[in-house]
Amino acid sequence: MTATLALLLGALSCLVFVLVARPAGWKREVFIYAVGLIVAALIYVGFAALGGAALSWLALEFGGLLLFSLVALLGLRSSVWFLSLGWAAHAAWDVLLHRVNSADFVPDWYPLACLGFDVFLAVYIAVRLKQGSGSAQAA
Repeated sequence: MTATLALLLGALSCLVFVLVARPAGWKREVFIYAVGLIVAALIYVGFAALGGAALSWLALEFGGLLLFSLVALLGLRSSVWFLSLGWAAHAAWDVLLHRVNSADFVPDWYPLACLGFDVFLAVYIAVRLKQGSGSAQAA
């Protein structure tokens, strides 16, 4: 799969995710995005565990799961801006950790698809907050 196709696949997947979450109302939508951030980190733990990654990789992925779970919780309890930041940070996690370092337990196309998804969602949340169509207050 080409890089462009992977990015497009991620962005289109995120568009579907947003279109499914948005009708639920802002508070529920924010909850869905928080759970999604945790699941996005959990997927890499699954790749590492099922792909026979070294224990150091597995520990790093669990660390990422803890970090992104904390950011998701802050997004729910403190400010929704943490969710936008968390999704943007997850985009960096995808590319810098798994694409640049060639984590062989992750499919080649996945970090770029995840990048398209993560950036789309980070920007979407930020735009909603800036436009005032979503409250920055915790859900």
